Amino acid sequence: MRLRLVPVAAVLSLATAGVASAAAPTAPTILEPARDHEVVSAGDVHMEATGFNDADGDGHQCSDWQIVAAEPTRSNHQPGDRVWDAPCATGVLKEHIHLGDGQFHPDDQKIDLDYDTDFRLRVRFIDSAGEAGSWSERPFTTEPPGPPGVHSAVPWDARQKGFKVELVAGGLQLPVDLAMVPRPAPGPRAPLLYVAELYGKIKLVRRNGRVTTYAANLLNFDPNPNPNFRGRGQVGVAGIVVEPRTGDVFASMVYEPDSLPPADEGRHYGKVVRFRSSDDGRVATRQTTVLDIPEAQGPSHQISNLSIGPDGKLYVHVADGYDVEASHDLGSFLGKVLRVNLDGSAPVDNPFYDESDGITPRDYVYAYGLRNPFGGAWRAADDTLYLVENGPRVDRFARVVPGRNFLWDETNESMRHFALYNWIPSHAPLNIAFVQQETAAESGFAEQKMDHAFVTEVGPTWEAGPQHKGKRIVEFVPDRRGRYRAAPRTFVEYTGVGKSTTAGLAAAPEGLYFTDLYKDVDYSSPIERGAKLWRVRETTRPRIARLKFKPRTFRTRYVSSEPAVVSASIRRAPGGRRVALGGSLRHAADTGSNRLRLAGRAKRARLEPGRYVLTLRAEDRAGNISRPARARFRIVR
Repeated sequence: MRLRLVPVAAVLSLATAGVASAAAPTAPTILEPARDHEVVSAGDVHMEATGFNDADGDGHQCSDWQIVAAEPTRSNHQPGDRVWDAPCATGVLKEHIHLGDGQFHPDDQKIDLDYDTDFRLRVRFIDSAGEAGSWSERPFTTEPPGPPGVHSAVPWDARQKGFKVELVAGGLQLPVDLAMVPRPAPGPRAPLLYVAELYGKIKLVRRNGRVTTYAANLLNFDPNPNPNFRGRGQVGVAGIVVEPRTGDVFASMVYEPDSLPPADEGRHYGKVVRFRSSDDGRVATRQTTVLDIPEAQGPSHQISNLSIGPDGKLYVHVADGYDVEASHDLGSFLGKVLRVNLDGSAPVDNPFYDESDGITPRDYVYAYGLRNPFGGAWRAADDTLYLVENGPRVDRFARVVPGRNFLWDETNESMRHFALYNWIPSHAPLNIAFVQQETAAESGFAEQKMDHAFVTEVGPTWEAGPQHKGKRIVEFVPDRRGRYRAAPRTFVEYTGVGKSTTAGLAAAPEGLYFTDLYKDVDYSSPIERGAKLWRVRETTRPRIARLKFKPRTFRTRYVSSEPAVVSASIRRAPGGRRVALGGSLRHAADTGSNRLRLAGRAKRARLEPGRYVLTLRAEDRAGNISRPARARFRIVR
């Protein structure tokens, strides 16, 4: 365990500044916005500064942040007017802050900067003696508004032919991740999937769309005393996965320890909790912390994605907690992908396992040097974990190799290392899912979608209407060698007028499920309950072709366009009654050539002489039913 000793300094009044022998801190180095006149979101300005240095050896007490107008604004500010500020911000906000962590002027109810307008960011450091350093400044410009949306009950549009988006359930609050029930039962009340809600609940959704509470009160702190959400409010329960053998639910979250050193004010520690369920999986009956991470993590830079690999191990993604050095330190859990036994112990075959010095964070490390690896999923084609990671301005889609250092060094350029694809500028990818038949919750899309990777792009935080960056699901298509090299194509895109954006994502027999993060319209704040669960399913019907039937033997052959359940029926012709074949005749068909055995059923039915029609229909996993395929035949004495 990497330990940091933090000196405790008395908090002095700013009025003590100005002692003749005192030296003020040096001016900060602004990291974000990354360069002068960078174009950023009007509602989600990412501000970051570093480089605290004080000749007196005083500590970093707080930072003053300001945004001032650089030109006349639509909100009636003149050049030099203060538009927003966060005076003497402490804890993690000393170096990393968002608009939601401060206050607008003169209208303290405002939440966004004006679109397409020039501003200047100003920041200075204040030391523990109350001495304020010089201001650093960076000019930036806000983006123009996105394309206009349209009012619709379904504000999502499938951008590829043969798919549609349909509502499954509602009433959710900040649903950030999904986990399918392995092999869900067919009944309408059967559990279908679990939803991780950021602010401390896990919800269960049944097949009929009913939402119930699986577990609640999972956080021991108020995650968002300021309902603006942006900034400090982005913290809580983040990842969820179901262990396929037992049905146990694992969830990642942060908690407030009994005490924190002053340098870690406003941060939390991370943990993974295992939930045992009632027999039907509808209610958590017992919970156990299987992994504790007693290292400070900040808002949106916390423990997140969970997955279970083909080896039966639990894989845990942990952000760097705004500490780039920790991400490279094998003595720290931060900035890592961890590989963990289901009981929370470290597997002995991990890349850096060494029991000679006791069990430390390095024994759990699977990959390191990461900034914020929000999403992850296993690809069956190569039994490999893939991740999506948020950078300051450059995001990364990457394949995880055991023992790899991903080389995050606090620069956007470092996010290019080992990337299969980079989003430039950032689109904030959050979750990833593979459409594949090999997983427990086998995917229900047609064969041409198999092995494709789908990613939710969040985009700017709580922005209204369609956006140029994010608020969509994109699709990565592998090349003939199975490599993801091409840029993604849009699969689903937001077209409404509200605040919805994509978040949770999971592949299932009925299609691709996703959540929107916020209540879309008629909202009072970003954290209001009312977000929804959606499903993307195919609307293209399966096809049955080349039906061949031999009346003497009742041997039946046909070709199916995709995996489906094929039902058969026989009727007297023309327009006669249906022949009882001794119950429902249904069988599972594969893509390509199939056989259907009818001889025994037909013999027992004792078909009388006459004309008959054999009809086959195929139903795919999305519920689409084919046009009937028919073969006419005749029975003679």
